[in-house]
Amino acid sequence: MWNKLKETNFSYIVLSLLVSILFWLYVDTTKEPETKVPLRNVPVTFTGVEELQEEGLMLTEGLDSTIGLTLVGPRSAVSQVNRNNITVNVDLPSQVTEPGTQSLNYTVSFPSHVATGSVKIQSRTVSSIVVQVVRTTRKTISVEGVFNGSVAEDCLFDANKFAFSVSEITISGREGLVGQVDHAAAVLSEEGLSDTWKGRLPLVLVDKDGNELPQEELTLSETEVDAVFPVSHMKKIQLDVTIVDGGGATSRDVSYTITPNTLTVSGTSEALERLDTFNVGTIDLAEVVTSEKASFPIDLPEGISNVSGTILATVDLDIESSLTTRRVSISDIRLTNVPEGLTAELVTDTLSVRIRGKKNSMDLMEAADVYAEVDLSDMPENASGNYTMPVRVRVKGMSDVGAIGTEEVVVNLS
Repeated sequence: MWNKLKETNFSYIVLSLLVSILFWLYVDTTKEPETKVPLRNVPVTFTGVEELQEEGLMLTEGLDSTIGLTLVGPRSAVSQVNRNNITVNVDLPSQVTEPGTQSLNYTVSFPSHVATGSVKIQSRTVSSIVVQVVRTTRKTISVEGVFNGSVAEDCLFDANKFAFSVSEITISGREGLVGQVDHAAAVLSEEGLSDTWKGRLPLVLVDKDGNELPQEELTLSETEVDAVFPVSHMKKIQLDVTIVDGGGATSRDVSYTITPNTLTVSGTSEALERLDTFNVGTIDLAEVVTSEKASFPIDLPEGISNVSGTILATVDLDIESSLTTRRVSISDIRLTNVPEGLTAELVTDTLSVRIRGKKNSMDLMEAADVYAEVDLSDMPENASGNYTMPVRVRVKGMSDVGAIGTEEVVVNLS
């Protein structure tokens, strides 16, 4: 009897436990008790920032705002929400129309996989988001190069020949900050450069006094540029002049000086390698009586720069006194290369010319040895009338005697 009673009680106990577990499972799955979950430091997002900037406004404070929320709901629903998938959003265009300190409303959105209405906000740390709004502006500034390094010996860095992929950029941001910016600088800090540097450099903003400005709150159209920093080589070269023999004088009969006689130039190593002297011009001794002072512009070849800066070279030339001069009147004037179909006659009968040469040759020369030629090969076939023509004076059989200066005659063509 007792054993049967014990077996019956044990069966009741087991059955009661099973019923309790089933009831608990029923309640837990069909009617969960609410639970609270606190979320701290939930980041606030802002929409319409670009639209706000187009209206000339921007946020300077409040962009890093966070809030705290206490959520309530069934444990299975609340457990699916955390600070990384909940969205706290402030719509700027609908609330911000002017600068100043403003309190903005926000909305809270739960993840899409959480059933609508299953999770509620019991409390929040703030009811609005406080921001600071300022008026913005934009302007275009130039890009300038700054070299803080050094170049190798006999090399030259030309700060005026910086080259950049863009010459200007646009900056935008708070009026007060934009107003301080004068230009953008691309800074190169290389040592011992011996050749042109090419590469990409970041831009820094600089005020009118050359001080670097912070740019975290500003927007730049370009933050880096492709840059070329030219480095050239320097060399000292000799200046020279071409002396053309004439008028009975040769280059051996003259002495001359060139001021300056040297010039410092710059260019690529290849260009300078072939340049040791530079000819400034030509002096025809047939045009010089006893002395000549002539100035010539120093026009260097393309790719070569004048470091010295002197733009004129002056040549002082003297003809040695061992040469003598003599005036000769000649009537032997010959017309050559007369175009077919034209008739040419001299209007000028005689010429008085100055002849120069070594004394021995001049003593041997006679007036009959001197004659003049007029070359008419360039005259048009329909030429008609009187023309003033240059002549070339020659001395028979004497290479070291010649005429000085230029002479002209009048010729009639028909």
